[in-house]
Amino acid sequence: MRDFTTDKFGSEKSCPRCGAERLRAWSELTNEEQEIVRRLPGAFDFPLRERAGQHLWCVRCFYETTERLPRNV
Repeated sequence: MRDFTTDKFGSEKSCPRCGAERLRAWSELTNEEQEIVRRLPGAFDFPLRERAGQHLWCVRCFYETTERLPRNV
């Protein structure tokens, strides 16, 4: 069973698509991973600024969340 609890950044512990690793924020991606993310098919659905600020990615299968990240108040 996968662990979908959230960490201190609000990201899931594992990818809902492939189950590997945790989802990463834009700032956690390497330059190469950011370039891949820029070229994903979903890149045209949201502006890069919004994606970088609100979406998370799996670096194994490049699943991308399209939900807003929860904000800690």
